[in-house]
Amino acid sequence: MKIKKVFARSLAGIMAACMFVLSGGGVVSAVGDVEYSVCNSVGSQQAQLIIDTINGNSSETATISPSSILCIFGHSIAEGRAIETQHRVWATAPRCRQITYRVNYCTRSSCNYVTYTVISDSRIPCCA
Repeated sequence: MKIKKVFARSLAGIMAACMFVLSGGGVVSAVGDVEYSVCNSVGSQQAQLIIDTINGNSSETATISPSSILCIFGHSIAEGRAIETQHRVWATAPRCRQITYRVNYCTRSSCNYVTYTVISDSRIPCCA
């Protein structure tokens, strides 16, 4: 009985996150058995920069390009959420891992400033 409650709550959480992504204009990207969801209204280029930064494919230091000269005086920071879902991590149920990040990023189009903090890391049931 307790397993059913845990499964139902996890499923409800996943559904709520998906609804939030769909209503917020989020971006979903899959790399192998890992899915990334950016849960706020950003352009596809900014979402890809956030995903690359979390995935470790972006440089750690933000460089200032000539087109982002305004960032010398400070970034225009916005906060959002990103969700990383790793499928089939463990052999027993729940098999998947979901990591939720708080992401701070510069809203200027040519700036590549992104920082993130893990706010939750949990095992979830998933169908993949």
